[in-house]
Amino acid sequence: MDHKASADWAVRRRIIILVLIWGAGIVTYLAIWGRPIALSDTIAMNLILLMGGIIGSYVFGAVWESNVQRKTDVAQSAVDQGETDTSVKVEP
Repeated sequence: MDHKASADWAVRRRIIILVLIWGAGIVTYLAIWGRPIALSDTIAMNLILLMGGIIGSYVFGAVWESNVQRKTDVAQSAVDQGETDTSVKVEP
């Protein structure tokens, strides 16, 4: 993995962690100090779904990227194995 790709993932990871902490903080706040109204329930449920979606996407994205990288490596090794001298020499 090159430096740019790891830097991109570092930024993504920070965003994911911040959103998960933010969501957990709000859900915790609503569970402890929130008023029992439908709006609080809706906010908490949607934040929990958001956090689940983020975690699912992160895991699915990592699996997807691994599969693509594996297929790319197999294809590249096939191309590398096929590199032979196919030039034709014509002698007088």
